[in-house]
Amino acid sequence: MRIVTPLFGFGYDGDKEFTFATRPYHIGKFEPADRDIANDIELFSRQDVEWMRDAWWALIAEIDDPGTYTQDMNLLLVGFRIYMRSFGVFVKYHLCKENARLSCRLNDVVKEIPPQEETAPLNVTEKDLAEIDTGFTKLLEMERISDRTHNALYFLYRGLCAQKMIDGFVYLMMAVESLFSKDKRGPATKTVCSRASAFLDSRKNCTYADVESLYDLRSKIVHGRVRTSNDIKGKQQVLWRLQYVVCECMKKLLDNDLYQMYADDSQKESYFQRLASGKGA
Repeated sequence: MRIVTPLFGFGYDGDKEFTFATRPYHIGKFEPADRDIANDIELFSRQDVEWMRDAWWALIAEIDDPGTYTQDMNLLLVGFRIYMRSFGVFVKYHLCKENARLSCRLNDVVKEIPPQEETAPLNVTEKDLAEIDTGFTKLLEMERISDRTHNALYFLYRGLCAQKMIDGFVYLMMAVESLFSKDKRGPATKTVCSRASAFLDSRKNCTYADVESLYDLRSKIVHGRVRTSNDIKGKQQVLWRLQYVVCECMKKLLDNDLYQMYADDSQKESYFQRLASGKGA
């Protein structure tokens, strides 16, 4: 069975197809014949079909069982955001000629968050895709390794897809809490802020004060000390900073295989205790 997912916002400097290592997926040209599938399915409007004309590349799956395809696609998009921070790739449709029931218009679409500074349009290279592929393989394992890592990735994806700033902010903050809170009940602010900042070596935008200011806004929102609305005006850069913290944490966990410690709670807690004592990992 062949499922074609057009990629939007996908600038690619290469011209060769790219095949992923651990899944029967590859990135290839979005051919006219694939676009024509949408014309035969009543689900898609003329506007949908016209929108698809803007896509030049697609993720193509050759699979017998589509059971995990959507979840895999979500993790792959998370991988793009972690490794290519300014890269705004997103998907809106799945197309399947063999089974029209698998063709769909997606409700959850990854949103682009403007960076703090203006950057030139960014294209992905074959080397970038190889790095994302390695991260994707680890994300697939990380998602299964514990409830904490599953939840952290789920919250990250939901945060990236959120229509409103306040929704995205709370989801991303929940991802941080999933990774750095203690297993036992008790005050969380100091634990989460100290662990996250120490984990990232207190680099720019990731100091204790930086994380604490983000956590303070989270507390004001959930405890009713600020009025919720469709948006918190003037806080877009705050959302960018929080996304930066979450993605930096995820990248370090993946690149150093540290996500594996979440399989054992005692191992995880021992790691953070050593980090807090200044003895390192």
